[in-house]
Parts: sequence; structure tokens; C-alpha cells
Amino acid sequence: MDVVELTRALVRAESPTGRESPAAAVLAAALEAIGYDDVTIDPAGNVIGVIERGEGPTVLLNGHIDTVPAGDPERWPHPPFGGVLDGGRVFGRGACDMKGPVAAMAIGARLAAEAGVFGRIVMSGVVQEEIGGLGARYLAGTQHADVVILGEPSDLRLMLGHRGRCEVRAVFPGRLAHAGRASLGENALTRAARFVTALDALPLPSAPRLGSASVTPTSLVTMPRGGTNVVPGSAELAIDCRSVPTEPREALLERLRALDPGADLSVPEEVFTSEDGAVHMTLPRENLPYLLAEDHPSIGVARRALTAALGRPVEVDTWWFATDAPHLASLGAPILGFGPGDPELAHTSAEHVSVEALHAAVDGYRALVSAFLGGRP
Repeated sequence: MDVVELTRALVRAESPTGRESPAAAVLAAALEAIGYDDVTIDPAGNVIGVIERGEGPTVLLNGHIDTVPAGDPERWPHPPFGGVLDGGRVFGRGACDMKGPVAAMAIGARLAAEAGVFGRIVMSGVVQEEIGGLGARYLAGTQHADVVILGEPSDLRLMLGHRGRCEVRAVFPGRLAHAGRASLGENALTRAARFVTALDALPLPSAPRLGSASVTPTSLVTMPRGGTNVVPGSAELAIDCRSVPTEPREALLERLRALDPGADLSVPEEVFTSEDGAVHMTLPRENLPYLLAEDHPSIGVARRALTAALGRPVEVDTWWFATDAPHLASLGAPILGFGPGDPELAHTSAEHVSVEALHAAVDGYRALVSAFLGGRP
């Protein structure tokens, strides 16, 4: 099976978060067609393909099959779910984030199985990565791995992790009053504005490779439109917090609370449910940071394998966005990122992945699996 055609088929299978079954069906059929020993769809909706090659370690390859919405089709150069091949590139929602990488992993891992490997290969296409991470969280509780390869787009660089993200909700109380008698009230909007200004001076920790943490106000709500002659009695601020491993969430919240002890700060929770309703999870709107230690031996193994497969030195870096890596960290295995596609194209109406990158990624995944399972390069 050709990686380009599988990518196109997956793009054509529209699969927004929570409704991934069309893409799951395409991926499961492809894994069966190319010779995986066992292919199942677990209760969360994740596609799991397994290849057994005797005693040895387990390599888990992970990618998500859900996508963000496509938005206005008129803004796309080609239909967002057409999987159009044009100028050596596959266009469409999910082409690089991350149906192209999933296709390349599936095929690359299968090729590695013919290279004299010893151990177990698990290919996973998980659901609900874009919001909540239900699929990867469920997977981590049901699988075992000695090495995890995460296929998020990386421009074929070797990735070691990323900053965390959590959404903080800050509610500022005030006192309602008529705007004509503003002195009788306490303006919650003004209070929130002082808090936002103070954020600019908040000292933030940093970490090697990941850089500095950040706190970014993203929305402020007081009351429905029509209350323009009322001093607002409450204001709610949303803050996007990007964290590094050196500062836990509670430590950050305490420093934010110190800016206004009277404000109510929290990380909202949300109930996530699998498409068929079989799995439910109540999860915080949070994704922890993940960073593989620079001296972990798996990095050298991966770098040598990729350098040989791609015929050039491979850059080591980190992602600027969050992934499923923290949800998979409970497996206790090193997590290495590698994938085709430009991350800057993800979630845009120009999303695409090049044919050249897809074929290179197949070679890269084949080399990674072979290296960790003792196969031929």
C-alpha cells in the first residue's frame, strides 16, 4: 500500500474530534490489508494494530486520527476533505496533523517487521487528541511500551517534548451599580484590567530547550451586550498558561492568586465521552509539559537511525505546541517525536504534506523501529 494513497484516503474520511469512526475504519482496514497480525478498535475508539516478532521489547507508534474543524471551504485551495494531490503535495484537513504521519507510521512499522526485528510493534491511531486527550489517556492504561514514537509533524526533526498548557479561569467579583452612580459600585472590569497589567511583570520560570513559561490573557467577559450603562459586578478572564516541568500547576496558580487574592482562580474540568458513549472521563483543561532528558540513551539510538535513513544529520528540537506525550508518559517509556509535515500548517486552510516528506517519514519510522527492536537498518 502506498503512503500517499493511504494519506489521501484518511483525509477524505472526515473525522472531527469526537466523531473519528470514519477515519478509524479506513485505518483499521489498511492495517489489516498490509499484514498486521491483530487489528482492533478499543472501547475509546482507538485503532490498535499489533505485529508480533517473538521475545523482545515493545515499540508503540502513536498518532491521532481526529482533526480540528475545516472552517470555510472557500478559504481552501482545494476541498478540505478531498485529499487532493497537487504539485507533489496532499492537501486537506489533517494532511499533516496528522493523517499523513499516521499513514507513514503504519507503513514504516510494517516494513520494519520484515527487517529481522525481535519484539512487539504496536501501531495506535487515537481519538480526541485535539481536545482532552481521552484516546491517549485510555491507551496508556491498557498498553505496555518500552519506547514510544510520537508522529506529530516535526519537519522530520527529532523532538524531545514541549511546554505544557492549561486554561486558567479567573473570576473577579465587583459590585453592580448604575454607571451614572459609578462611585456606588466596584468595577470588576477595572479590577480584571489591573490583574492583566500585573501579568506582564510576573516572573516566569524557564527550562532548557523549552524556553520560558508564558501566561496569555485570551478573553474577558463581563455581561451580555446591553448592559453598557451598568458597572459590572463580575468579570471572567481566560488565561492560556504554557508551563515548563520546573513549576507544577499549583505553584503557578498560587503566584497568580497573589496578584489578586480576592479573585477566584481555577482550571476548569470537562466531561469527555467516546463516540459510542462507552468511555467517560472528567478531565481538566490541562496538558502537562513533557521533556525527555538530554542524556537518555534512546536519543542517540534514534538520531543515528534517522541520520542513516534520511542521509543527513537530524536536528533535535522541541515542539511549540502540546501533544499526547504527557498522557503517554505514565507508560514509563521514553517518548520520541518524529513526523512529516510543517507544524506551522496545522489548523490552517493551507494544510498539506509533501509526497517527499511522506516517503522520507516511512524510511524514518522503519529505521526507528528496526533500531529499537534489533533489526537490520
